[in-house]
Amino acid sequence: MRKAIRAVFSAIDKASIWAGKAVAWLLVALIVALTYDTFMRYAFSKPSVWSFDVSYMLGGTIMLMGMAWVTTRREQVRVDVIYAKFSARVKLAIDMVLNTILCLPLFAMILDRAIPRTIFSFTNHEFSEVGFWRPLLWPYRSMLLIALVLWLLATIVWIVRDAYKLKTGADL
Repeated sequence: MRKAIRAVFSAIDKASIWAGKAVAWLLVALIVALTYDTFMRYAFSKPSVWSFDVSYMLGGTIMLMGMAWVTTRREQVRVDVIYAKFSARVKLAIDMVLNTILCLPLFAMILDRAIPRTIFSFTNHEFSEVGFWRPLLWPYRSMLLIALVLWLLATIVWIVRDAYKLKTGADL
């Protein structure tokens, strides 16, 4: 049983890390799009119609996909002034409890909104109402939903690993 759980957890870790590394390349696309738009706006007074939509879609994807990667690596921002003074066992307990009572309900609330919005966007061919370009939204909403699920899975893996280590003293 432990071997199967480790295999599942390893697959989730690899998916999160792969997604984080892959999505990091979107930062290059974001920089190119913003640089192009800025150059066109100031050099020729002809800003692009698509730059705003591309920038918020790429930025949102980078941020959320990056969160799964950060969670897998346990590199969130903490108040280390206090946290660093605790023993490893107390740190595990704090991480486990806070992830359980703060993160899991937050994920439930976000997914409760994200799933129907993604389905609606796909079935109704929803267009962006934010910028002038008006691209289809379902690819963006789908990517955000995938990112949220990856982030949730990475958080669950973290909680279970911490609980197992608190109980047995061994890593899972």
